Amino acid sequence: MSSFAPKFTQGNIPEHILKMALTNAVALSVFFVVDLINIYFISLLNQPHLVAAIAYAAALLFFTTSLTIAMVIANSAIVAKLIGQGHQQQAKQASMSCYLITLLISSLITLTVFFNANHLLTLIGANGIALDAASAYLKITIFSFPLIAMAMQITATLRSLGKPKLGMYCTLAGGICNIILDPLFIFYFKLNIEGAAIAAIVARSMMLLIATFYLIVICGFISRITFADFIKHMRNISAVAIPASLTQIATPLSHLYITYEMAKFGGSFVAGWAIISRLIPVAFVMLFAMPGAIGPIISQNLGARQFKRVKTTLNQSLNFIIKYVFVLALTLSLMQEYLVALFNAGPDTGMLIRFFCQYVSVSFIFVAMNLVAMSFLNNVGRPKMATLLNLGKMSLGTIPFVSVGAYYYGAQGILIGQALGSIIFGLAAIILCYRIVTKLEVIV
Repeated sequence: MSSFAPKFTQGNIPEHILKMALTNAVALSVFFVVDLINIYFISLLNQPHLVAAIAYAAALLFFTTSLTIAMVIANSAIVAKLIGQGHQQQAKQASMSCYLITLLISSLITLTVFFNANHLLTLIGANGIALDAASAYLKITIFSFPLIAMAMQITATLRSLGKPKLGMYCTLAGGICNIILDPLFIFYFKLNIEGAAIAAIVARSMMLLIATFYLIVICGFISRITFADFIKHMRNISAVAIPASLTQIATPLSHLYITYEMAKFGGSFVAGWAIISRLIPVAFVMLFAMPGAIGPIISQNLGARQFKRVKTTLNQSLNFIIKYVFVLALTLSLMQEYLVALFNAGPDTGMLIRFFCQYVSVSFIFVAMNLVAMSFLNNVGRPKMATLLNLGKMSLGTIPFVSVGAYYYGAQGILIGQALGSIIFGLAAIILCYRIVTKLEVIV
């Protein structure tokens, strides 16, 4: 029982944040690096339409994965809070309910995407040989979706238990497997883009098996659950997951719209966007690790009614990400020519990469603010506010800015528009968080 004590209600909060963020970042970096390496290996084939094909397919896969992240948010918020309150049996039942719901949703999404792949890809601008390649890649890769969805759920539970290293090991194993299998399937077996898809399925199967072993054998965090228990927990899960799903789909919808606008300028710019969209999570991995890192810390302290520690968590996470983005933006600016050469980028593709590294990357301070704010709002019981903000960012903060930018400044204007929208909504989200945390302090 002591293994499941609420560890985050005691001790130094910056240390908790750093430990959780680093382990989560290592796990995510492997996941993101695999995507970047996929692009690199495919670029070595000297067939630009294959790089563009991955961009189209990835835009849809990003959308499906974001729906699963909503369940991860629900898992972290509910399980960690129950542990903070000392209700360990209920925490086990809640996690089991999350797994069942995730399996059902991910299986349904997989079948839907598989049978509508061509139509969905056409809607976001894919055509010709790029459409054919993207469809072949998507129809294979989508079957790894339930595997990664379940693995993400279990690793979220492990983080809520205060065992982030175990979650990190799961992702590391899957990522290393993928990196080894990628060149084998792509070059040795000459399967090209389909080889990358097969490698993903094998690697994600390994990740799920290891995560299941840690959950059941190492932690013993599993319980029988009746239908009545499932219904009871489903209500609580839905209260977080439904708004969170609306919140999460805002980002991939924005990504889809940007891909659609890029497609108007030709395959070279879509290829540039494919490289940038893979470079972003690798370079800024700590930003994407931060929501998963602070979520359990906030929830456990909220469950224990230690509201001052909740505010400290918000303060320290913002302090960290601002410094981090400044360092990374400077690094990208200095490395831009190396990146252009690394991916064999042509003139248009290279121009877009340089522009992002030189001017746009620093705006990720405000993207980071938004990510932290969404995690904070979901974990303090304000998922509807997170939903409204992210939907606003997706619509008002993306479509008009990106459209106007594309009209006046072409493909570079798309990146400018996206950055301006992020600045406005990132600041608004953080201001709202501080208003809420002030109200929590009054309760003390």
